[in-house]
Amino acid sequence: MTRSRTITRQGIARAAAVAVAVAALGIASVPSSSSGSANAPNYSPIAQRAVGTCGVAKADRIAALRTALDNVATKLASGATNAQRWGSLDLRDLYSYHVDSLWKQGVDGCGTAVAVLEGWEYPNTQADLDTLDAQIGLPNTTVETVYPNGPLPAVCPPGMVALGSYGSCSAWQGELRLDVEAVHLMAPYAKIVISATPSDSEVVGDPSSEVAMPEIVKGMEYLSKNKLANVMSISDGSSETDYSRGAAEIHAQDVGELTAAAAGIPIANATGDCGAAQNLTTATRQCGTVSSGPASATWADSPWVTAVGGSTAQRTAPCPPCTAPGNGEDTFVVNPIEGAGLSEMYRRPSYQSATADITGSPMRSMPDITMNSASGTSESAPLFAGILAMATQLKGANLGPINEALYKTMAKSPSRNGLIDVASGNNTFNRGGIYVPGYTAVAGYDVATGWGTVDAAKFVPALAKATHHNLMPSEAYGQLTTLQQTLSITPSSFLSSTATIDLTDTGFLPGHPVTITVDGNPLATVTVDTAGNWSYSFTATDKGLAVGKHTLAVHSLLLDQTKPFWVTS
Repeated sequence: MTRSRTITRQGIARAAAVAVAVAALGIASVPSSSSGSANAPNYSPIAQRAVGTCGVAKADRIAALRTALDNVATKLASGATNAQRWGSLDLRDLYSYHVDSLWKQGVDGCGTAVAVLEGWEYPNTQADLDTLDAQIGLPNTTVETVYPNGPLPAVCPPGMVALGSYGSCSAWQGELRLDVEAVHLMAPYAKIVISATPSDSEVVGDPSSEVAMPEIVKGMEYLSKNKLANVMSISDGSSETDYSRGAAEIHAQDVGELTAAAAGIPIANATGDCGAAQNLTTATRQCGTVSSGPASATWADSPWVTAVGGSTAQRTAPCPPCTAPGNGEDTFVVNPIEGAGLSEMYRRPSYQSATADITGSPMRSMPDITMNSASGTSESAPLFAGILAMATQLKGANLGPINEALYKTMAKSPSRNGLIDVASGNNTFNRGGIYVPGYTAVAGYDVATGWGTVDAAKFVPALAKATHHNLMPSEAYGQLTTLQQTLSITPSSFLSSTATIDLTDTGFLPGHPVTITVDGNPLATVTVDTAGNWSYSFTATDKGLAVGKHTLAVHSLLLDQTKPFWVTS
């Protein structure tokens, strides 16, 4: 058994109208170029976690997983009540997605690390996972917990406690167990990293900051910069309609997604479990209080993230082998709880241009893909992250955000590349007197399911190949650099000692503090306004700054910047 390690470190018309508003704000944040360059696979200067080895020879891994598959088959054939259950998961997924075929070839996540981003920790994760492994003879893996924003508080933050079963610390523990199990079932030899970041580390934010805490975005940055993960999975988000500071609050978090993308790390994010509606922050349970109309959620709405919705296998034949009469494949339908729809914050990225006639909208459509969501799309995202880990292993390097490859390369030959159409079902929400019409799955691409689901045996090698010349990391690095260069010094960067120096900046979390230093010495701490802006004025004489070059540094929860200036006389 390997040891667990702990590290401590400090509707369409409406969408069209929103598109005009977004354009007016100058918010793009969408990929613009196409894949297919002759460049080498690593095109961003941000260092990436190498794909290494897992300390077990390929032949030994194959033998161990063949034995596990034999045990699974015996368990499924036993006729025992819930024989298919393994923790919160369904063992039949190994066959419905043809993961068993990959295992028999030694494609099992070896050498990769998948990070699950959580709002709290669960100290018994390793022990519980090892116990589940013993049930079917699955190999143990290493589970490591990191704390990107420092040690956890002694007690659960009150704002999280108030969310009850929807987002309290105990609820997060259940979420965490599900996420870890799902990654491990797909990619049993992948290392799992838990990023634990509760809310309210700086300020008590608005309710959306309790549900989808910006500290999770801090985790994206930390994992990327410290090369701790090859893939990330998030089973969280908050309705775009429910942020008290609106677009400013949402887009201040773009820096995390861009940092991960620039480091070549794909993020799989769940789309939500209230159908075409979204759970609101006033709820104390899932779908207890929902939006009155169609809504989408962060962070699945980001063009840099792969939005994972929910579908369910029909299990039309004995499983294994999970083939229907006549040797046909298992079929999938929409799980009506899955989130699917159009963003109100992000315009349609270029990789979705070919689907514009289908969506009828200038905004980002999601999901991009679906997986089993019997336990909610909180199951779908980490299942897909496990699939991505196997593709990463096969490629031997980070995939980068996969959306351009998915839409522009894989979708050209869906069947050959392992894309399985989900062509029936819809996600209309109709509960408690609230009716929110959803989207219906049809043949081919649709808003309800994106490109459907996957035959992993075909999808994994096809994705490894399709991402070889992925330009999304370099595109992300360019946008990340732009975000890091918004600090303005007026009247110029060359000033006399008595001149008033005005600092202005934008793109920060509203209501959060920003610390300013000069040459490493504290200058001031200011609070960001509701639009994400801050300002500060001083003179070199008042601050005792000598003639010569000086360096301003700006530090905040998510965005850090530096800029030189010169005192001339």
